[in-house]
Amino acid sequence: MNIRDLIDMECPSCKTGIYADKNADHWYCGLCGKRIDLKAAAELQEKENKLKAKEAELKIRENALKKKEAELKEKESLLKVLESGQEIVKPSAPSKPTFKAAPMAEGEVPKLNRPDTVLNNPEMKFTNLASDVNKKTEPEKKTAPVIKSEKKPEPAEPVKIAPAKPAEEKKPEPVPTPAPAPKSEPVKEKTVSEFGEDKKESKKEFEMNEHTLVKYNSTNANVSKVHIPLNVWRIGSSAFKDNKNITSVVCGDHVKEIGDSAFMDCTELTEVKLSDELKKINYKTFNGCMKLKSITIPARVEEIMCDSMVCGLEEIILENPRTTWEQTSDFADASFSIDKNGNGKGVSRIIFKGTEYKAVDVFKHGSLSNYFKSSGLCQYCGNKFSLFNGKCPVCKIKKDY
Repeated sequence: MNIRDLIDMECPSCKTGIYADKNADHWYCGLCGKRIDLKAAAELQEKENKLKAKEAELKIRENALKKKEAELKEKESLLKVLESGQEIVKPSAPSKPTFKAAPMAEGEVPKLNRPDTVLNNPEMKFTNLASDVNKKTEPEKKTAPVIKSEKKPEPAEPVKIAPAKPAEEKKPEPVPTPAPAPKSEPVKEKTVSEFGEDKKESKKEFEMNEHTLVKYNSTNANVSKVHIPLNVWRIGSSAFKDNKNITSVVCGDHVKEIGDSAFMDCTELTEVKLSDELKKINYKTFNGCMKLKSITIPARVEEIMCDSMVCGLEEIILENPRTTWEQTSDFADASFSIDKNGNGKGVSRIIFKGTEYKAVDVFKHGSLSNYFKSSGLCQYCGNKFSLFNGKCPVCKIKKDY
């Protein structure tokens, strides 16, 4: 028997490590003598490996969620500071230590409070002491005292003052009668929006109900790109419906949900950036947006509901192949329309990790993952399984369907 035909395993009964013939159906433990079903043991080991892989994946997701939670807390604290009107002060850089000279008596050599200075050298101290001794032995020269003469202050000359001229009498000027004041019109007060911009009495740009954006009211033709504010966690139903000005919308990760018909009939909309925290695209969200040609669906989106993206889309970029959509044989009430005739009306391609797939072939399966299964590919990445061990070379997962 060759060593390559043996497998290292553990006895399920006494937990002793044994070597067994991988080609045999059963084996006996050399310690307890129990019969071991090798196929059942292999299946159990495979299940255990899958559980460990899932556990590792869950830990990675848990760490990612904790990171997102910390970022959200930081954004919330920043938002509170911005709403209160306080200034954000950056921490000042630590100052470098300064070295000051130590106090010294008369005739003493200056000394710095640093151990590496030249003046702290003992040889330097000896030469300083020698110079001090020579100074003391030399006789001091006496100088004659200087007598200061006290000068008497000279009397100041009297200042001559010129006589004042008599003031001329001024005739009283006639007081003009006040003209009647014109009637002033009442001044209209200006309202201040949530973002500090002075505006005339009109509806606010963002109508809010706590953290829900109820309605977007901007009708200014110069405002075409909209960044959803940080205090918006949910975009309500029909919030942007029938808006003819906006061309671009950016939703940050603080936007958790988008309601039904939120961007319906936004005829000039050409670009949309969805939140990575979004889990569903609801009913008629982008219907009628005929200039919207491409959209990226984030990885956490589980479902694209029926009749939600019937618009001018030509391509859909998926970040998760397991995202599902509504499909019907006659394309009625489907999640999006398909270019089945090749005339450029409807989605013609679905893109995943840079690879394009024909929408006509993929659409009927309801998800890209189901399409991969039907083609015998890995449902997580679309790669072929290895003929040697039956595992995906990218995901490292065995074929499980």
